[in-house]
Amino acid sequence: MKKFTLVLVAMFGMAMAASAQYTGHKFFDNWSIGVEGGVSTNLCDWDTPNGGVAGINFTKGVTPVLSLEFQLQAGFNDDANWNWSVRSKNVVDNATFMANTKINLMNWFGGYKGTPRTFEIQARTGFGYTRFFWPGGDFVETKSGNDLNRCTAKFGFDFDFNLGKQKAWTISLRPAVILKMTRDNDPARFNMGVATICDENGSPVGSYAHNGLAQITAGVTYHFKTSNGTHHFAEVKPVEVTKVVEKVVEKPVEKVVEKVVEKVVTKNTSNVTIEFAQNKATLTNTAKAKLNSIDKNTTVAIDGYASPEGNKAYNLKLSQRRCDAVKAYLVDRGVKVADVNAHGADGQESQRIVYVTIK
Repeated sequence: MKKFTLVLVAMFGMAMAASAQYTGHKFFDNWSIGVEGGVSTNLCDWDTPNGGVAGINFTKGVTPVLSLEFQLQAGFNDDANWNWSVRSKNVVDNATFMANTKINLMNWFGGYKGTPRTFEIQARTGFGYTRFFWPGGDFVETKSGNDLNRCTAKFGFDFDFNLGKQKAWTISLRPAVILKMTRDNDPARFNMGVATICDENGSPVGSYAHNGLAQITAGVTYHFKTSNGTHHFAEVKPVEVTKVVEKVVEKPVEKVVEKVVEKVVTKNTSNVTIEFAQNKATLTNTAKAKLNSIDKNTTVAIDGYASPEGNKAYNLKLSQRRCDAVKAYLVDRGVKVADVNAHGADGQESQRIVYVTIK
């Protein structure tokens, strides 16, 4: 029993896990209603149907694999199935309420594709309560009140055909076995189990012979519309996340990102600021005009910088080239250059400039 319970728990867990990628999980989603009718017979005398059955089903889909079904069935002329010696004169001989668990084998093993298949097989098992309706007379005098109530169990399969584009309707063929789980007061009758031994006429010769029924019904089911707009679980479309991956290629150039940030530098009126284009060490006409304002025979110091984009080594070289360009121009004009310092990128706010400080 412990192993059986563990198997059921594992099956339930797997069925629940199958719902993770589907919508339609609200309480009022995936409900359906169905009606069915058919025949039943004692397992010992299975080739002679001797009772009719009709029922109504309410089903709640928990996942694409697991469903819970609540079933109410009525038996007609059904007393002989249970080997009663006195037949009932009522139209309805008994009523059975059952709570069943259904496992969609196709979705379990084949996966759910976002919509039901045209043909599906479901395994069904459950327990219930049967009430027999007997009139007065000899039967009441020979049977106790306990004979009117029985606990029952059902095992079977549903062969489902889902119809239409939306699969809102299902036609089913449902074979099943029903077992009576409680004992009769009459020791000559059965306790638990299914038919064991019958003679050549089909009469039971064992104490368990009439404890089980074979039943086959056909039914039609309507699946109510769910909150996702369909009649079943709908597949969740994965959100496509496009990642913008920046490919970093090491190049001996400054990155084309210009920051308009003014460097805070303590300057005096003797400083001349020369600006350069991005990744350039060439003097512009504006830069030359500023350098021309420095008198000949003047002694200056030069400090060169680069913007922080690019690697450190390259920025240092670039600032040196800018210093060399300014020095060459000034020396050519007769200005004496006493000191030259290339600083590279001096902090995140550094700019593409050269400071000429007049001594």
